[in-house]
Amino acid sequence: MEDFMSKVTTSATMLLTGFTVVFSVLILLILIIFIYGTVITKAQQKSKESKEKKLKTKQVGSQIAAVQNTPSVSVTNALSSNEISGEIVAVISAAVDSMYGSNTKVRIKNIKKSGTRSAWANAGILDNTRPF
Repeated sequence: MEDFMSKVTTSATMLLTGFTVVFSVLILLILIIFIYGTVITKAQQKSKESKEKKLKTKQVGSQIAAVQNTPSVSVTNALSSNEISGEIVAVISAAVDSMYGSNTKVRIKNIKKSGTRSAWANAGILDNTRPF
């Protein structure tokens, strides 16, 4: 009987030691993965912010150049809408001026936002919902 009890005690000790080691390593791996994920996420956010900042400064410079080069475009009521900023109006005016050239007089009467989806999204929806 004593031999059986020593075997049970040894087995229980081995079992508890195994569970302790396995769960400790799993918790350690979870912590390592969590820390790695937060570090990578912060690095990606910093990279994204710096790219957006560079793109924004580049766009502002191109918008200023576009506004300075568009003397023939007349914007009448485009700024009356509260939804569209003056920068967007300037970019649209520059695009219209580049399309028609500087010799013609062009008047933009109204600028308003289109639907919520882009043209590519609408094309995808039409393609995927077309009947057989």
